[in-house]
Amino acid sequence: MEKQTIIRGAAIVVAGIAASTFGAQHLLGGKQSPATDTQASMQAQSPQVMGAGVMGNLSTQSPSDALHLEDTSFTALSDGKRNRPALETGTDFAPKLALAEGVDPVEAPVDCTPHLVSRPAVDALIELSLDAPCHANERLVVSHDDLAFSAYTTDNGSFSAYIPALSSDAKIDVFLSDDIFLQTAVQIDDVDAHARVVLQWSGDAAFSLHAYHRDARYGEDGHIHALKPFDAALDEAFLISLGENRGPEPMLSEIYSIPSHMAASSRVELELQFSAQQCGETVSAFVLNTGSGVSAEVKEASFALPGCPAENGALVMELPMITPQHAELPFGTEMMTLEIQP
Repeated sequence: MEKQTIIRGAAIVVAGIAASTFGAQHLLGGKQSPATDTQASMQAQSPQVMGAGVMGNLSTQSPSDALHLEDTSFTALSDGKRNRPALETGTDFAPKLALAEGVDPVEAPVDCTPHLVSRPAVDALIELSLDAPCHANERLVVSHDDLAFSAYTTDNGSFSAYIPALSSDAKIDVFLSDDIFLQTAVQIDDVDAHARVVLQWSGDAAFSLHAYHRDARYGEDGHIHALKPFDAALDEAFLISLGENRGPEPMLSEIYSIPSHMAASSRVELELQFSAQQCGETVSAFVLNTGSGVSAEVKEASFALPGCPAENGALVMELPMITPQHAELPFGTEMMTLEIQP
């Protein structure tokens, strides 16, 4: 259990809670976030890479550098015989090597081929790692089943995340730049043992997921959200934030996960914080429920904001959980609309 808790903590950190601060900062009115969870790594199965391909041509050029031997002389005996020269005691023989003028030193060419690897982790998580040394600070889009989010590579062209698996034969696609598509696959055997609520949206809307255990109220113990992703009394339940809120059309996501047999005891809400400048708008997000082997379709949750003039505020919508006893979604396939009068 201790190892699992450490991995969960690493998953929360690597998944990018800091990247979702824009949405999370609206939750508790500026309260300080809890201490960062312990980071750790986990030994896992051998990576499985499938269909990794690069579109477009990447060329490398290796300079042809010439080395010249200069100022190296051997002292022959005066009788003209071909004898070995005698070295003075204590003298090091060190020929001087010089490069031709204008020629750069020889450097090994950089392998620009991106590599994508996935591994199974605890709690039906997928450990995803991307190494793209020639694509530093570039936008990428990650998709897995109906989940998608955008992020950016680091200064050295790497990216990593823990993604909650939504299917046992999990396939993850990564779109990098305009012409690079990578895919990896991994088997997640325990995915049906976890019930999950997936929230995703694009743009600057301040959406967030909130889960409540043991009849907790807002801000009490048992209330978990992006700034408090764990319940100390139920460490098998957690919330992961994915995506970075920067660049054009950011794609963000929050995923709440709990063991399927405990799902009936939890309550989940979708919250939207809005400003007075958004009055009269309609804002939408997308919700997906999975669990107990049930594949649920994506639902659109639409919020009709108060008409103008209006003040800052928040709208809340309760979301269902899929449990072994109730495998069907309690809401229909039609768009859900919540209208609040000013």
